[in-house]
Amino acid sequence: MTTLRPIPVLPPGGRRVAFAGKGGAGKSTLSAYFLAYLKSYGVPCVGIDTDVPGKAEHGTLYTHANAVDLGAPVYPAPAVHHIRQEAQRLCPEKGVCLLDTAAWEKQDGGPHLAVMSAVDKVILCLQPTPNELDRATSVLGYIQQLKATGAPAPELHVMLTMVGRGVAADKLQAKLEAAGYPVLSSRFMFSSALSGPAHIFKQKIRTRAGSAMDRMSREVLEVVAR
Repeated sequence: MTTLRPIPVLPPGGRRVAFAGKGGAGKSTLSAYFLAYLKSYGVPCVGIDTDVPGKAEHGTLYTHANAVDLGAPVYPAPAVHHIRQEAQRLCPEKGVCLLDTAAWEKQDGGPHLAVMSAVDKVILCLQPTPNELDRATSVLGYIQQLKATGAPAPELHVMLTMVGRGVAADKLQAKLEAAGYPVLSSRFMFSSALSGPAHIFKQKIRTRAGSAMDRMSREVLEVVAR
């Protein structure tokens, strides 16, 4: 029987974390699961959906939270120049403020750069495709740019998502680790089944101790709490 990671105690000011990555990488789905499991652990938490209003995106965290109770409040996207301020204001004491993002794009004036400077940790969701190492390099490059200017910069961790049964994920993980990227042991597996973990939009999430999503949430929380 697998021993579950203990639930860590977060610092008094809480922690802010963002799920980032390209469209279809499972960011909003993972965000919904993470909030539901945090609630089940008794960890205070809130979500902020930083998708730009009016973008033609489906399955956003804010829409999901308006359809069913995720166990934590989820706030709509604030103005870009208010993202950092709102993340600090809403972060609960000894809790987690989770920022969900739209598809990654490094663009002046866009929300992603503001999100990067607003959080303590970034979980980069990467699908096992050939160009994902380039995407990781783009995100890390901006984090290094923040550090060079003396601005607050988050710690980056990678999670492999939409993983199938082949060896592509193992090969990508080996490349990422060889390049110095920390990769979480948890993976978000792809499933075409309607009852699978990726198909929970507008559905109530049932938490279950020892499940794959429980183990993933505990690992992410451990990283966030450090």
